[in-house]
Amino acid sequence: QCIPSASQAAALGGGAVVAAAAVATGCGGGPGAPATCGAAPKASTLEEELAKLRPSEAALRAKWIKDDQEGWRKLPPRAWPSRQPKAEEAPRLRSRLLEERCPPAATRDSPVACAEAHFDLATALVFNNLSPEEGLKIYRDLGEAGDLDGMVAAGVCLVEGLGVRRDDEEGLRWLRRASDLGSAQGHFELGTLTYMGAAGVEEDEAQAFELFQRAAAQQHASGMFMVADCLLEGIGCDQDQARAVPLLLAAANLGHRGARQHLRQLLDGIWRGFEDQASAPAPAPSPSAWQGEDLPSSGGSGGSVRC
Repeated sequence: QCIPSASQAAALGGGAVVAAAAVATGCGGGPGAPATCGAAPKASTLEEELAKLRPSEAALRAKWIKDDQEGWRKLPPRAWPSRQPKAEEAPRLRSRLLEERCPPAATRDSPVACAEAHFDLATALVFNNLSPEEGLKIYRDLGEAGDLDGMVAAGVCLVEGLGVRRDDEEGLRWLRRASDLGSAQGHFELGTLTYMGAAGVEEDEAQAFELFQRAAAQQHASGMFMVADCLLEGIGCDQDQARAVPLLLAAANLGHRGARQHLRQLLDGIWRGFEDQASAPAPAPSPSAWQGEDLPSSGGSGGSVRC
């Protein structure tokens, strides 16, 4: 068993994201270092991990406030796909496909630029409700050609019924196919359904936690957040609040607002488990708290999270 020290992932910057991903999988040394295996080092406490953030706490909070003030109104209701072209961009995307003489979306080994243009066009058609059926067909074609994002997008459209008739069976096939091939977003989407027991998937918190870990290992921000959130509560795993801190920091550095909210509460000493929150609800978060995050919720977009 490879067991990293949580302190190896506490540094700020890009290295923190890599190190936190190592924490999520249970293996790792510092960024670029070989895995640390063998006897486990002494585990850090939650207070020790939070103490490492104190010197940079003011700068972190200032950055998060600035980001919220400047950017939250621009966020889509769903964090993925990361690029969601506006409706008026669809004609330009069609022209680009013609100008670059791109082959059909179902063509294997298509140039990367062409695959991206097909994907962006499909996203514009689906997420602006211009022609969801056409967009889904493009996603399916890309998936059949081996494009992982196309597989995930087709699965999401069908499971969530994004402008098309819901088809959980086909949607799950696409998501499982993408996850089996190593897609971080596929791991996360399938983990969310498994966590919630949605779309005909049997609820299994331990399996969901494993899927979230696979996403987190690829520096997937929402995957890291969900691993950390579960570690805080001991949902689907042994409770380890100290291990959650570097994961929250890494997700926060990638812009994840839920992770930033958790860190604020932990640093302020007011973070509460969900049982406590249910008995004495905290004040509602600001509109920017969850918008644009892909988190388990009844609606499939942002919202309060039970983890």
